[in-house]
Amino acid sequence: MSAPPPLRKLQYVLAVARELHFRKAAEKLHVSQPAVSRQVRECEEEFGFKILQRDHHFVALTKAGRSFVADIEQILQHLETDLRTAIVRAQAIDRQPESEYVVAQSPYAPLAIRRIEVKLLRSVFRKLPLRFRILSTVEMLAALQSDVIHAGVTFAPIEEQGVVTSPLGTDRWAAVVPATGKFAHTRSASIAEFDGVPVISNGAERTHPFLFRQLQEQCAERGFRFRTIAEVSSPHEAFDLVRENAGMAFLPVGVCEELPAGIRAVLIDDLPSLQTILVYRPNCPSFIPTLAERLRRCLRKHANHNEGQKK
Repeated sequence: MSAPPPLRKLQYVLAVARELHFRKAAEKLHVSQPAVSRQVRECEEEFGFKILQRDHHFVALTKAGRSFVADIEQILQHLETDLRTAIVRAQAIDRQPESEYVVAQSPYAPLAIRRIEVKLLRSVFRKLPLRFRILSTVEMLAALQSDVIHAGVTFAPIEEQGVVTSPLGTDRWAAVVPATGKFAHTRSASIAEFDGVPVISNGAERTHPFLFRQLQEQCAERGFRFRTIAEVSSPHEAFDLVRENAGMAFLPVGVCEELPAGIRAVLIDDLPSLQTILVYRPNCPSFIPTLAERLRRCLRKHANHNEGQKK
């Protein structure tokens, strides 16, 4: 026997064993008599022994059938008890507040978001058992689907079924390059000016494949030949490689606020803006839309503050 028989089949066997009559068993089960006969026969063939003796006048359990039915009744009794216990436990858990809420964020999310989250934890959400963690977008979406996390901050586009996205703000692309050399004094440039420079990729299949494919397409449309020489999973890995003159890295401006010595960020004029989003499941905890609105409001203030300083 490759797998246990469906529970329904065993219920057919038990019904006949209790009634010792196929028609009466069928009436109890609200099915046809031939259906009951077929299911019992299939069980006997699958198990390799006769459960019932039957002719035109009577139905009786065989010796093996009596032992089998007694065991099945005991198993189903335990199953019913265990099921009741499982339901009660789940109902109790359902009534309890969530022990911890987890919100993830991409390692490439703006540094401002992390500072905002700390402030929100100390004020608006101080009574919530809320925790933030860093995950790549691929890991984030998998964790959302398995309910390991409750929401995540990343970038559009997201090609995932069963999730909701809420826009938080916009960001720009920057080319992170060595502080000396061709772009040492350049504040902004078109993407074509970087043509031929090796790229340190921050968005391949293991990080954010949708965004990376979009970036490649946009670069190709503007005459930039994408030549990837390395893949990284965090901005700091990219910073280290750029500092060693391995190539350039495309990164959101928001994660370049605190660059280490030896590298700088050059704004790319002709690439479309990035959209920062909060992604979550439709059945998310009630505080998630509030979190999205707070993040959106604080990021807007941060952007306005930065614009004011530039002027």
